[in-house]
Parts: sequence; structure tokens; C-alpha cells
Amino acid sequence: MPTAAREQAAREQAAHEQVALVRAAREHAAREDAARTALDAVFDPELDEPITDLGFVRSVTVAADGVLTVHLRLPTSFCSPNFAYLMASDAKDALTALPWARQVVVALDDHHDSDLINRGLAADAGYRGTFGAEAEKDLEELRSTFRRKAHTAAMERALALLLRADPDLTEEALHDVVLADLPDAAASAALIRRRAALGLGVAPSDPVLVDEEGRRYEPGEIPLRLRFARAVRVSIDGNAHFCRGLLRTRYPQSGADQSPRAGDTTEAGDSAAENGGPVDARKLLHLTVPQKENAS
Repeated sequence: MPTAAREQAAREQAAHEQVALVRAAREHAAREDAARTALDAVFDPELDEPITDLGFVRSVTVAADGVLTVHLRLPTSFCSPNFAYLMASDAKDALTALPWARQVVVALDDHHDSDLINRGLAADAGYRGTFGAEAEKDLEELRSTFRRKAHTAAMERALALLLRADPDLTEEALHDVVLADLPDAAASAALIRRRAALGLGVAPSDPVLVDEEGRRYEPGEIPLRLRFARAVRVSIDGNAHFCRGLLRTRYPQSGADQSPRAGDTTEAGDSAAENGGPVDARKLLHLTVPQKENAS
């Protein structure tokens, strides 16, 4: 083959190899994005936020042979093993559903039960198979408990929007409020998702203020029920802020992996309240510290 022909063939081969490399890089990036998107559907059961938003996803690695490895991290080494297993197990389930994932490895880092949980996940032993006699509840029972809490908090956020928008609306009058009456806001959409997760009705004519079984509260008991719901919501919001801060303290670079909470603001929490999102706890609890008397 003439020299010019060989050089041309070499250039064409190099071009084909470059195209293949670009395609492989794009496919790799697309698969990593797909894995992170799948993890968006995995929620911390107590904080009711995606683990991706919280910064709990430490790394996502996609190998050329289809092996997908994800490392998770938590705010402390002593976070509840139940919650840790639930998130790790849900993460593995979400990733296993990806059609190209030949093998999925989910590892929990730096937790006092990391070895136990990681062995259970690798063996697909399940919750009881992993913890044995230490498993206090069935995994679905545990999941259901937190779904009920998430629904209670979401219901309070949505109804708080109505009460703030209409000063003449009484708490007792919320008895007649249906889903169609809720504003077109993130808090309303979140409530719909929480109701669907519990198997509650999501029709426009369905009442908003109901318990986890879908039973309507009587007008006379609504103020007390709202106070309870508000306490649940404040607890969830407070824990979420606290855990985010703990994670940033434990892993200084993790702040870059955290997404702002829906409704959060740097302006003293006002926009959070307007959107039915979490409110700065300092705006809720006005503490007055009495001055010490001079004993002399």
C-alpha cells in the first residue's frame, strides 16, 4: 500500500476511534445522570427529602461493563440503622430498575453498622435477614409510619397557605375544604403525592383535612389536630436543617452536593411561609431570656 494510502487509512482509523471515545463518554455521562435521577426518588424516611438533595449520595461510578456502584454517607456514624438500611435498600432497588445496570453495588460509608448493612445489601438478605432479632419492625411497617408523618406535615403546609391567604377563614371551616380549593403551589402538589403514597383519594372533590385512613375530622377537633400537624411539620423541618448542617460539618465538601430546600430563603424565612415550605425555626420560637438580677 502506498504511503499516502496508509496515512489516509491511519487518519480514518484514528477518527473512528475518536468518535467511539466520544460516544462512550456521552453514554457514560448519560448513565451517570440516569443513576442520579433514579436516586432522586429515594427519600430519607424521617426528613421526607430526596437523598440527592440532602447530599447523602457520596459518589456514583458507572463501569464499562455495566456495574453501577454508589456510596452513601450520613450526617453521623450513629444515625438510626433502620433509616440507614431503608435508604440504602431503596437506593439499590431504584438503581436495579435501570435496564443497562448489570450489577448494582450500594455501600454505606462511615456508619457504625456499615459492615452489617453492606453485607445484607450485597446478599439481598432483606431487612430482617440483615438485622435478625434486632429488627424491631417489618420494613414496610416502618416505611408506612414515615409516610403517615409526611402526609400529616404536607397537609399542614397546604392548609397553612389557605389560612394565610384568607384571614377570615377559620380553622373549623377547613372541614369543608377539598383538594380543588388548594392553591396551585408546590405544597399542594406535595400533598397529592403523599396522599397517593398512602392510598388516599386524590380527586378534586376529596376533603383535605383527613387522617391517614381518609377519615374526616369533626369541626370541633380541627384546631387540636392542626396543632399536632404543625408540631410534626416543624419537627421534620427542624431535623432536616440540623442534619444538613451536621453533614456539612462531618464532610466539609458535601455542601456542594446539597440542593436548597423547597421554599427556603435567606430573607428571614418569609418566602418559605408564603410557599408553604419550611420556615426558619427562629421565626417560630421567640425566646426571651430574662436578665439576671444583681445579687450584690
